[in-house]
Amino acid sequence: MGIEQISVPNIDPKLPQGGLLKRSEAVNLIQESIGGTEYKQQVSARVTKVYVHEKELPKRRRNDGVITRAWNRYGNIDVVINHNEEEIKNIGPLCSHFNCMPLVDEEVLLVDHDGQIFYSFPLNRMGKVNSNRTKRINGEKDVFEPTTFYARPLAVKPGDTVFQGRFGNYMAMTSDVERNGKPAYPKIVIGNNQDRDLVQIDHKNHDKSFPHFHNQNSIGSSIQMTSGPLPNGIQVAAVETDMEEFFDSAGDCITINSDRIIQNTKAGDLSLHSSDDISLTAIDSVNIVGLKKICIGKTDGQSPIVKGTEMKNLLMDLFNAIEGFCGFMEARPNPEQVAVTHIQMSTAVQELKSKVAGIKSNYLVDDPILFSKKVYAE
Repeated sequence: MGIEQISVPNIDPKLPQGGLLKRSEAVNLIQESIGGTEYKQQVSARVTKVYVHEKELPKRRRNDGVITRAWNRYGNIDVVINHNEEEIKNIGPLCSHFNCMPLVDEEVLLVDHDGQIFYSFPLNRMGKVNSNRTKRINGEKDVFEPTTFYARPLAVKPGDTVFQGRFGNYMAMTSDVERNGKPAYPKIVIGNNQDRDLVQIDHKNHDKSFPHFHNQNSIGSSIQMTSGPLPNGIQVAAVETDMEEFFDSAGDCITINSDRIIQNTKAGDLSLHSSDDISLTAIDSVNIVGLKKICIGKTDGQSPIVKGTEMKNLLMDLFNAIEGFCGFMEARPNPEQVAVTHIQMSTAVQELKSKVAGIKSNYLVDDPILFSKKVYAE
């Protein structure tokens, strides 16, 4: 019986029954043994519904009495067979581990395995990645072609393996070229947001079949694992002049490129280790913030770093006190007036001592503001 004759798909396959074989069963068993292969019929069908919204799933009652949704239908589809317009509902994907969800009005292949029907990937009717509907009948309520217009098939090289989505994202197992231009060295590319490449957008506007050529410097975001002897072509945002001669992207290299990169650990540590150098370069500023403690030069530094502004204020107060005392010494009265000179000198000395004591108390002794409370060095 063919797929087009089955009205209730996705039923569990019948379990083997015990007992003696009937004559017809014995004949079928012999024929299958002689043939040595299992016959699988495939037909094409147009998708009429995709079960990816909770509200569209039918309701069911669980064993505990709770009314819930029939989640076993999630990701399944309804179709109409092309050659006879027969409708088949609730068809699951051929593989549960790797699947491309079809759109309404796209076509898929149906295959019958032991009385259960499955669907495969959408048929490449139009040679596109964003949509392969030859015509709209029911219409798509979620994914619209105008919003995915610039999502194009990735331009490939000999031997490439490509996985590509509908929204301008892709993964390619490709190669770096050797010095004579032939593919030789392994390379993995992950790209996202083709819409950022303004040069290629101009070509795509004039040619609906223009593919996308991967460029890590113009696509929205990319991750590349390269291994070739030539630099991988990354254009860094900020490189110190003295660092240019040391910057090298050839050989085994991982490059992450985007407008914004966030690394976060929900629990535990984030560690960066290098057998050579670690360089941080930014056009504006580099911020290192530790809510409790920052150590420089040693994992558990105990010597607090001196704060520049407070150090400046300490020196200014100290110098002002010394300058004031020196000014008094320059303007001291006639040495013959011994009594007056002694009194004024004593006053000036006491004033200098008081100012120095205040400086020590403010900056160095009682909760000193001169030292950082978070940043420590070796």
